Amino acid sequence: MMFNRKFSTSLLLLAALTSGAASAHPRWLLPSEFSISSQEGDWITTDATASHGTFVFDKPLSVDSGYVLTPSGKRERFAFSAKFKRKSSFDFFFSEAGTHKLALTGEPMYFTSYTIGKRETARRIRASKADRAAQLPEGAQNVKSTLMFNRTEAYVTVNQPSTQVFALENRYLELVPVTHPADMIEGEPIEMQFFFNGQPQAGVEAEIRQDGTLYRNQQEAVILRSDQDGKVRFTPSKAGRYLLIAGHTSPLSNDAMADEARSSIHLTFEVVLK
Repeated sequence: MMFNRKFSTSLLLLAALTSGAASAHPRWLLPSEFSISSQEGDWITTDATASHGTFVFDKPLSVDSGYVLTPSGKRERFAFSAKFKRKSSFDFFFSEAGTHKLALTGEPMYFTSYTIGKRETARRIRASKADRAAQLPEGAQNVKSTLMFNRTEAYVTVNQPSTQVFALENRYLELVPVTHPADMIEGEPIEMQFFFNGQPQAGVEAEIRQDGTLYRNQQEAVILRSDQDGKVRFTPSKAGRYLLIAGHTSPLSNDAMADEARSSIHLTFEVVLK
């Protein structure tokens, strides 16, 4: 067993460079349970990986930046965590009644793209708007700096559903489940709402995939786009575990660090039998 204390920069870059719903390697958290019915609480193990196959182990994610947000608003560290060859895992004892958020987030990353030469060859460096001048070669054109930020999330409910953990941070792309994650049922409509910097965001493209891609020829994904209120709606025909992947790019004005913000969300949720 190898305990990891370093970010996997390559995986963060792969996830960050997505401009739409489908990233180079979609990321996901997969709790062993999404709900607990016990007055004493219980342990839940969660896997974390990046993979083209939905809930198929491929590349481990760093979980060093991860936390559990409790219904009372505390950010708790994982009790145990480990990074393996194909996945990372962590344990947490859930005891407080209510809905908890499991989250992997890091600090924003900055990349600057440009073209160079007569053929306008595209290049990219890891630099923000504030510090790119020292790294850009002479003759660089079409220079643009991008802030990149990813959220990888899931929810676990202990006994009684609650909504405190849905409060917005008011930065970058966020997703609020209008239909509570504990109340997602096959054959019944599910509604979610996107926000960007605290405001409802229209035009966010979301892709929803169901577990089981190893046993079918196609992802059979549902593609949605948020309406003027930032909302998307779909009705799952089957119970099971689902992955939502969404991305949004927005220009930034008068920002010292970047010309645009590109953020994404990967949310795992469970749909139960009716």
